[in-house]
Amino acid sequence: MIQSQHTPLADQPALIEHSFPVAKLSAESYKERKAGSGQRLTGIGKWWGRKPLVLVRASILGALLPATDDPQKDNEVFERLMGMDDFGLYERRTRKALSKAQFDAMTPEEQLKGAILAEAYEGPSDEESWKMINDHLGTNAHTLQEVVEQLGVMRFGEKPKVGDVFSGGGSIPFEAARLGCDTYASDLNPVAALLTWSNQALLCATPEDKERIDAAQKWVYEEVDRQITEWGIEHDEQGRRADAYLWCNEVLDPETGYMVPLAATWVISVKDRVVAELVPDDANKRYDIRVVTGASDEQMKKAKQGTVVDQQLVPPPTKDNPQPHKTQMSKLRDRHNNGQGLRAWHSDDLVPSPDDFYQERLYCVRWIDSDGNRNYEAVTPADEAREAKALALLHERWRNWQEDGFIPSRAIEEGPRAGRIFAGRNWRYWSNLFTPRQLLTNGLFAANISRSNAPKELLVLLGKLNDNNSKMCRWNEGGSKPNNVFNSQSINPIYNYAVRGSKQLHNQKIDTISHDCFPISVGLSDARLVATNRDLWITDPPYADAIDYEEISEYFLSWYEKRIPNLFPDWYTDTRRALAVKGKGTAFNESMIEVYSNLTHHMPNNGMQIVMFTHQDAEVWADLAMTMWASGLRVSAAWTVATETTDGINGGDNYVQGTVLLVLRKRGEVETLFDDEILTLMEQEASKQLKDMQLLEGAGLRWSDADLQLATYAAALRVITSHDIDGIDPRQELLKVRAKGEKSPVHRLIEQASQVASRELMPRGLDPAIWRDLGAHERFYLKGLDTENRGEHRSGVYQELSKGFAATSWRDLLGDERANHVRLQTASEMGSRSVTTGPLAGTLLRHVLMAIQITAREGEPEKGIAWLQGEVPSFDMQQTRTIKLLEHLGKQNLPHWTQDAAAARLLRGALMNIGV
Repeated sequence: MIQSQHTPLADQPALIEHSFPVAKLSAESYKERKAGSGQRLTGIGKWWGRKPLVLVRASILGALLPATDDPQKDNEVFERLMGMDDFGLYERRTRKALSKAQFDAMTPEEQLKGAILAEAYEGPSDEESWKMINDHLGTNAHTLQEVVEQLGVMRFGEKPKVGDVFSGGGSIPFEAARLGCDTYASDLNPVAALLTWSNQALLCATPEDKERIDAAQKWVYEEVDRQITEWGIEHDEQGRRADAYLWCNEVLDPETGYMVPLAATWVISVKDRVVAELVPDDANKRYDIRVVTGASDEQMKKAKQGTVVDQQLVPPPTKDNPQPHKTQMSKLRDRHNNGQGLRAWHSDDLVPSPDDFYQERLYCVRWIDSDGNRNYEAVTPADEAREAKALALLHERWRNWQEDGFIPSRAIEEGPRAGRIFAGRNWRYWSNLFTPRQLLTNGLFAANISRSNAPKELLVLLGKLNDNNSKMCRWNEGGSKPNNVFNSQSINPIYNYAVRGSKQLHNQKIDTISHDCFPISVGLSDARLVATNRDLWITDPPYADAIDYEEISEYFLSWYEKRIPNLFPDWYTDTRRALAVKGKGTAFNESMIEVYSNLTHHMPNNGMQIVMFTHQDAEVWADLAMTMWASGLRVSAAWTVATETTDGINGGDNYVQGTVLLVLRKRGEVETLFDDEILTLMEQEASKQLKDMQLLEGAGLRWSDADLQLATYAAALRVITSHDIDGIDPRQELLKVRAKGEKSPVHRLIEQASQVASRELMPRGLDPAIWRDLGAHERFYLKGLDTENRGEHRSGVYQELSKGFAATSWRDLLGDERANHVRLQTASEMGSRSVTTGPLAGTLLRHVLMAIQITAREGEPEKGIAWLQGEVPSFDMQQTRTIKLLEHLGKQNLPHWTQDAAAARLLRGALMNIGV
């Protein structure tokens, strides 16, 4: 264990422990995510779940900056350093001719839209800003790197040492190095370590290295182009060059005896109106595939219907089969080979065996002429001859290239993702996932990269090329181009795919940057065994089995494994699946405790940890709380930042949008309390947390209900992890096997504490006296309407509200459950259902909604009043509450509430007029 030095900021809380501008950070993170290929690290190589660089930068600065007795100034300094205030946004503007007056007239959204990414901001450029920053912090800095170093010395007695033991795609160590920190990074996975190393080698290159790497990359592309041109496998007799080859699988339809080409759609290009048409060749029992350019509307519509619909084979009509039948593909596949199913492919299988169920067929080539014109054409015998030549050339090089590691020889290991490959095609080696042309082209790149003057730096280029050139690349008819393999987490075999010509692979070139960065120490290591001391550990652990990193990364490792020992002699070349921290349950929890206990041991007493994770389940929070508790850590703050766009990996509104930043300190000596004392403290802490956040709104911060709800989780975790609880052993509770639905004591405590926020999350415009007396589902319903009025329709938001209000039957109140269209039922949609049963049964709100429905249906408020008088017990004592509820519901400004809102206003007026 390392000891703390006594320094000016050694005992002072950090800014991130008191405030964090999550709304602005969410907007900046979203902007960075939506930049696509404009994101700095994505151009280096594929990784899953990289955190935005702006979030990492904010985390480091937030951990170093002090929280003083002037929180407004604290936030002002932080936002000035980040370039997120008005001054910074003006400096970040892309239209430099824009005057300050023109800029000030823009909306905040327009200002952000017209700004460069926050991660590219180099800090304030004027003396006035740095005077304001230095006066507040007691520093003498004029760059971000200088202020980071000086704050590190003031807090830790040294330039801040930052570490990440789950480096993944390298966002955390890369940004820490750019800010001037002494940075250590490690990962169990060699693909992750290579990306982390390459980020700095390519994006923080010296001018001399940049020149060398750029020249080497240019030479590689020229050599590949020269060789392929010399072979003559991409040029036709007219001198045109192919840049895309469209392939499909074919299967034998046992009922007709025809070989049927497979595709979900036969539209080739929407923009150019190109389609493929299947024409029966009765003599040969197959289909000719014609390519039609300038297709009519009718042809475009017909081409949308593929020969595979919902995993069913739908053959096109023939003379003998005018009425196409449908057959499940799985049944055909399983019956193949006398019921043996698909044959397992061998390492040297480059094309299907004649007896294989799935055959492969080239059906269209896109040609580019000397003027750049594109033409889609059906396949000719000459095209097939060029494919045969590519296969022959590959055969000549096959053994040598496999021995040298220029093409994969690795078998595919068993696993969840691999299971889909085995079931779909029974490919057993990574080389099986590529056509001969792709293996030849990608192998040629690999061979030339190894001969270049930058074999180490350009190794990741090979990964980029293979992500964009395999049988898993779907043809995008809307964009008229191939997708990449990992536009999702899956490695699923597909029926029709695209092969890029070598020229089209030129857009995969890596852009190097000459930039001063402090070096990163990168290693391959089990996080449980890391022995490096750090002041600040920032980690993004693989939580709750979200992504099978170690399995899907083997796609890339199959192309790297024989090159790594030569280039990185100290590295191993497998993903160490058995050691991976992943999954759920006791083994995962045990591993997490070991990891974070180790990191706690290797930080000073005043050191900090920031754990990033993406989850919205209170049970996961409870497990995480116990993990940190058992690891000797206490939670000092927690924040959630929206880091994912709605079109995330799986898409849909249930996709988790936010990243939680958990800020942790060493526990030290703690007091033991009973759980009722803990609950009281949690409620007090949660209430204080909410009040503090509301005070900070005066400093320009804005909080959503989700932020406030999460704040109560954070408050609960602060109390739980800062004490021992009588009768609760966190390690034992974590490793306990529970029955389905059984909750841990900590889980129950967190849920109870979260209800503090729910009591204070009152809808705008509602009388507090009404809110105080409402039940759980009444509160959920009225708060849900408030949420709808703000344009929020993600089910995850409603789910969080339900947890906070303990509204267990909330789904029964929904009127629409479609992704991103979630909303509650209106009064009329409820009808007479659930008056006596259901989550609102017997409540005043349910009777009011029923009266509104009657009034809207009958057009007579008297009938609604009659319902209330007859059904609501002691209605004369409920009159004021009824009128106030009607007043609130009558203000609903939603299209689907127009009729019911009008009925609520009419009913309220009638009640008041008769003096009920």
